[in-house]
Amino acid sequence: MDIYKYLKLDHEHVNHLFKQFEDSEVLERKQQIVSLICQELLVHAHSEQETFYKALKNYDTTQDEANHGYKEHKEIEDQIGLILHSKEFGSSWIKKVEKLKEIVQHHVHEEEGTMFSKAQKVLSDEEAYVLKEQMHYLKQHLLLSLQKEKPAKKAATKPQKAKIKKASQKHMVKKDDSRSRLHH
Repeated sequence: MDIYKYLKLDHEHVNHLFKQFEDSEVLERKQQIVSLICQELLVHAHSEQETFYKALKNYDTTQDEANHGYKEHKEIEDQIGLILHSKEFGSSWIKKVEKLKEIVQHHVHEEEGTMFSKAQKVLSDEEAYVLKEQMHYLKQHLLLSLQKEKPAKKAATKPQKAKIKKASQKHMVKKDDSRSRLHH
């Protein structure tokens, strides 16, 4: 599996979580699903930026797409912040979650379209495979770090973003031969 298939699977997973949110009629269950969506999105965004986007910034033809991806991730993070800091969980909270879904769907559409198309022109098959391995490794370490630090049933919070960054720095993939091949 390469980075493109891996990212598509991540995108499908989050889309499935949004569907579960929409289908649920129980507020507590909706809150649990949203907490999971937010965690998945934050971990996905950070690990993608540290691997795939970082590799794309090395090429003139994909720098703009990578920068645009960073901006869209920031927009997603900002919307997550609004959701997580909500005091009430009625219709305005649901609208914030729906807005997050809209932003994510827009991002996924662009990423799987233009960005993937341009990336496939500059990244070799081997590089695409190595990037998938690096992203998967980083995601697993981030999720494991969050599980160790997160008490049961606690929602994702703004400090969790800091924990994700801290865990990422602690477990960053070391530059080895395969990584250095990504930097032409």
